[in-house]
Amino acid sequence: MYVLPFSVGVCIIILHLFSFLLSYFMKVKITMEVIVKSMALAVMFGAFIDLFLYIHQLLYVPEHTAARYIYLFIGLNLIAIAICIYFQASSIYLPTDFLLKAFGKLMKNYTLGTIVWTAIPLSIGVIIIIYRQQINGIGLGTLLFMFGIGFLIDQYNRWIVIQKTPDNLYV
Repeated sequence: MYVLPFSVGVCIIILHLFSFLLSYFMKVKITMEVIVKSMALAVMFGAFIDLFLYIHQLLYVPEHTAARYIYLFIGLNLIAIAICIYFQASSIYLPTDFLLKAFGKLMKNYTLGTIVWTAIPLSIGVIIIIYRQQINGIGLGTLLFMFGIGFLIDQYNRWIVIQKTPDNLYV
């Protein structure tokens, strides 16, 4: 799926680069080793996103609206659980995750932090929509993700407790 002349995976990698820059402006200190590992992870993540989207389009896209919303509900919860576990157990993050953690810390919770965090790519998407004069990829699911995923992360953080992430990642 292409909105720009780049794949979604390449756009994600570009977004990760910009998130490191924004994290820097938010005074998040990150070592060069962490930057290299995070960008390597971002490249792998982008490649897997493109692969998943390709396979997903071949295998299953629910036609019925109710099925799409059930699919969305299950997906949002699985993403929130994965982020909860990932933030608690991981020692290396994707660059945008440093930014999400910075917004979560600044806002004192992930509910508000995620809204601010997702407003960045959503704003980019709106600019693309205005430029192309065609709405692609932004719908109810996008808004549910923007306003709901942080709430779900906060809920799952209460229910799922793993070892705390070491703070030695920052200089």
